[in-house]
Amino acid sequence: MNSAAEAIRMGAGLVALGEAIPTKVVLGGDAVWLLAKAADPKAVGQDPIDGAMEMADLADLEICVISEALNAAGLDESDLREYGKLSIVSQEELAGMLAKAGTAFRL
Repeated sequence: MNSAAEAIRMGAGLVALGEAIPTKVVLGGDAVWLLAKAADPKAVGQDPIDGAMEMADLADLEICVISEALNAAGLDESDLREYGKLSIVSQEELAGMLAKAGTAFRL
């Protein structure tokens, strides 16, 4: 899970460089738990996410969560922490975003 938090920090840093680098962070698999309201980071050996989310908010970073991963985790959008630039995308939508992306990083 710490790598998901690092992805958010890295994404916020890229957005801070300006509009020349369009950036979105996509969370799938177990990473969806990172944004769960009921998550207790210390209980699973994870660093607190508050600092990374504050950076993301200040940078106006878009964070996407894969709907199929949410379903697999037994979660829905109401289970996630509030974040203004949060969107839920399907695997199909993700494939379209990746096809249009100039660069993609996977952590």
